[in-house]
Amino acid sequence: MNIPRLSIHQTFAQIGLDTQKAQLSIESPRGQLEVKQEAASVEITSPKGELSVDSSAAWSALGKGDHLEWMNQIYSQLQSVALQAIGKIVEDGNRMAMITNPSNPFAEIAANQMNELNPVQYVGEASNLNVKLNYEMRKPEINITPHKAEIQYTPQKPQVSYTPANIDIYVKQKNSIEINVSSYDWYK
Repeated sequence: MNIPRLSIHQTFAQIGLDTQKAQLSIESPRGQLEVKQEAASVEITSPKGELSVDSSAAWSALGKGDHLEWMNQIYSQLQSVALQAIGKIVEDGNRMAMITNPSNPFAEIAANQMNELNPVQYVGEASNLNVKLNYEMRKPEINITPHKAEIQYTPQKPQVSYTPANIDIYVKQKNSIEINVSSYDWYK
């Protein structure tokens, strides 16, 4: 017995896509920068210092100072010189009063009188401390005048290029239906 046989084959459609990505290119060249600045003006004024020298003590020590001061110096010594002289006279008198003294006190006193120094000091002691120095320094005056900087900047436009994306859509495989009728033998 032959029975007709029906066979159906179906093929699905396939869509193909080819894509190309978008491309973006940006280049930004550097801008031009110019900076000009004059040097600051500096003005310095340095006043001279003042030096004072006081050599009055040195002149006084040399006996060439102020006359009134020199006289006061001598006067201030006279009381002690007078007391020393009285003491010396008493001492010499006591020596001369001793008759039992084997030496000759008159000759010794006369010899010592020749060699004795004058007890009054007419000049002072020489020293480097007699001259007094005083220096008064003055601070310098500093004036600074700054100058502003001149800045010029010229920007450059960025260079932009853009390629859009591309999509290509196509039918890769068409859909189809195939129907066949064939005979089929059950006993074969």
